[in-house]
Amino acid sequence: MNAALAAQEIQSPVKMAVRILRPPWPLLLGTSSLLFVMMIASFTPTPLYPLYQEQWGLVEGQIGLAFSAYSVSVILTLLFLGGMSDRFGRRDTLIIATLILGVALIILSCATAFPGLLLGRFVQGIGAALASGAGAATLMESHPGGLARGSLFNTFSVAVGLAIGPLLAGSLAAGTAYPLVVPYLIVGLLLPLPLFFLIRAKDAVPKRRDASLFRPIRLPRHIWAAFSVAAAALIGPNICLAIYGSFGSNIAASVGWNTEALSGLLVSLVLLMFAAVQPFSRNLHPKVSMFIGIGFNVAGWVIVSVAAIEDVVLLMVLGSMILGGGAGLCLMGSATLVGSVAPAGRSAEIYSVFLIVGFITLGTTALTAGSIIDLLSINAVLGSASVSCFLLAIYVIYGSRRWLTVNRFK
Repeated sequence: MNAALAAQEIQSPVKMAVRILRPPWPLLLGTSSLLFVMMIASFTPTPLYPLYQEQWGLVEGQIGLAFSAYSVSVILTLLFLGGMSDRFGRRDTLIIATLILGVALIILSCATAFPGLLLGRFVQGIGAALASGAGAATLMESHPGGLARGSLFNTFSVAVGLAIGPLLAGSLAAGTAYPLVVPYLIVGLLLPLPLFFLIRAKDAVPKRRDASLFRPIRLPRHIWAAFSVAAAALIGPNICLAIYGSFGSNIAASVGWNTEALSGLLVSLVLLMFAAVQPFSRNLHPKVSMFIGIGFNVAGWVIVSVAAIEDVVLLMVLGSMILGGGAGLCLMGSATLVGSVAPAGRSAEIYSVFLIVGFITLGTTALTAGSIIDLLSINAVLGSASVSCFLLAIYVIYGSRRWLTVNRFK
């Protein structure tokens, strides 16, 4: 989804001139390192959820609610503070986001009951939304290589942070007597690095005091059909991220991986493949990227389902890696498609709708999966994901052939 955020701003000749005259590296380093730490922090709770259940007596539905609290706060922040970085400047917004993320990590490390976990995740979502929006725009405006290189810089920073987060948190939790405290504090110790660079940096573009914090979002009717194809392709990877992000430990336990380190490793394998395909998929036609990606999603869920039923570790690892690669391909293809069909001058607005679709999917999937596990089992969740992605694949193929043509893509 952050790949989509990277294309929200269009460079103007004035912005390019300012970028050339001002060394951008403190701003670039501060922004990319913040995005990296932000994504590590976002997935730090993932391998810790079984410990919350064990120590606090939580059920899977509450874990799904905790995951959804993050998505809800991101959506609300995008809706009501989408113009913050335009009005107050990219650098200042990124500094504010860094401080908010620090507060969230302190809340999470001090939490002793479920409301504390909810509050920490909600505050974390606010910081993540501000950092993602301002960070993507900053990298695209300021990178000496131009918009495309800045976009890749953004995507890579986010994807690597995603891949490292669960593995780091799981390893830290397994090596301490305070597994619900130490991982958050260690990740929090990384925040001074981006803060140091951002304090030394200067904005690449001027602040716009007339910019509105609240931006009404509207999807033009003439792109509804094409947008629906991109949205369907986006839902697939977000189903994967929601289920592994919330219940990766349950999936790992189905093949006997019961420790925090091993469950973190399994989730990190998914996210590592998600990151690995990014540089290679940017040159693919969006339809090809979406077709391959959604096909991998279907195949991956089927393999993971069989692995969970038959208790086969190798199949679980293989299926999870296929899922991660498919998710990355779907994201890149759908993001490129949205950029191709968005009317001139309205890219930010259209991408905001795109992001909201993604985060709604994250939240509703986590809540639904938690309820299914409480009533049935993790195997029922994996089977439901297989069926859902199969239906999405049918729609993506049908919609692409009916509403998308080659000459519509830039």
